[in-house]
Amino acid sequence: MVKYKKILLYGQGNGRDHINHIELMKSKGIEVISLIKNENALMEQYENVKKIKDLKEAVIFAKEYKPDLVMISNRADLAEGATEVFQKAGFKVFGISKKAAHLETCKEYAKEFMKRNNISTPNYYITSNEEEAIKYVSNNWNKTKYGYVFKVDQFSKNSFARTAVPNNLEEAIEDIHRLFSLTQKCRLIIEEKIKGYELSVHVFINKDKYSILPMVQDYKKKYPNDEGPMTAGTVSVAEGKSYPTNIEKQLKKDVIEPTIKGMKNENIEYDYILYIGVMVTDDGKLYVLEYNTRTGNPEWLALLGLLNKPFIELINLFYEDVEKINSCWKKKEISIAMYGFSAGYPEVERSNFNEPILFLDKVKKTTDVIGEHIVSKNNILYPSGGRVFALRRVGKDFEKVKNDIIKDFYKIKMNGLYFRYDIKQI
Repeated sequence: MVKYKKILLYGQGNGRDHINHIELMKSKGIEVISLIKNENALMEQYENVKKIKDLKEAVIFAKEYKPDLVMISNRADLAEGATEVFQKAGFKVFGISKKAAHLETCKEYAKEFMKRNNISTPNYYITSNEEEAIKYVSNNWNKTKYGYVFKVDQFSKNSFARTAVPNNLEEAIEDIHRLFSLTQKCRLIIEEKIKGYELSVHVFINKDKYSILPMVQDYKKKYPNDEGPMTAGTVSVAEGKSYPTNIEKQLKKDVIEPTIKGMKNENIEYDYILYIGVMVTDDGKLYVLEYNTRTGNPEWLALLGLLNKPFIELINLFYEDVEKINSCWKKKEISIAMYGFSAGYPEVERSNFNEPILFLDKVKKTTDVIGEHIVSKNNILYPSGGRVFALRRVGKDFEKVKNDIIKDFYKIKMNGLYFRYDIKQI
């Protein structure tokens, strides 16, 4: 088995990077250093986390550190071509090319890829003209069963600025105005809305072999009962069990294997993690909503809580025999990762945060505290964005795990602190 003893994590410093660092630190006999471009006060408490300016500085550091493996976890870095830059400098990289990342960074390209490769996806219409978008939706709203979902084909950290799920035509027109006003040169995907339940399917892919990770459910709407604006993710629940046999069979036959075959046919080299948003309709049909060429956040936080062996062993298995990753998960446990929001998120983008975060140290030692947008000023913690930090707990009883996280949240003091707690077992 391939062994990696010096690991370099390169990332933004978000919750995904923080949990990777936490889990790798649990692995014995290896050395880990994280390089992050943004502030994360909780992550920066570790001596082996270093703040850097850019990719160039990261490569200079890597040449001195000489890691056995560079791990890249974030969409922005992959889309920037960080994998190729590190590879050109002579390093083995757990990451994908800029070309492969295009499956996420350009939704129009992803939709066309699905059509070319006979992968079911909701009907859609794309326009860069606001008046044309309103005309199309107005003429066709009553011809659809459930209306439309809007997606801006341009990435923004603020999900409120890139996604909308209107309930009626009036809301739809308001959302179109808002999305075009918030995003310059907006190219809007108008996707037919379908009803059912959504799966956050995470797959490790190495050449033509793959391994499906345990079931994980993400909650994206801000308020209970799936109401309110879209967020980047409020809370995720992961369970150490496989998908129902009929669903797993369809996922393999109609989604994962056609995707891998399509990548091969279109010369897209993909040895990495793929997170596929899949909708299962009431009649059991599967539709691919989107590809994410990295892990979900907070889904990944919850999933890693189910590991039954060190994280580094999962990475080793990826290169040695990816299908054996199925053995890495606790089978009868629940893992929940729940984010705490600052006041106004996601409707209001704030640049100044004056409210301190107090009593994080009161959280139970068995709860992981994971930083996202959090800074330290004069040894006092403050928010620096919408999703501030996450709490993660693991256990056998769903209600106990959920209630223990809620109790921990109530120990923390921060003006406007909000978290969504109306979650259910998968």
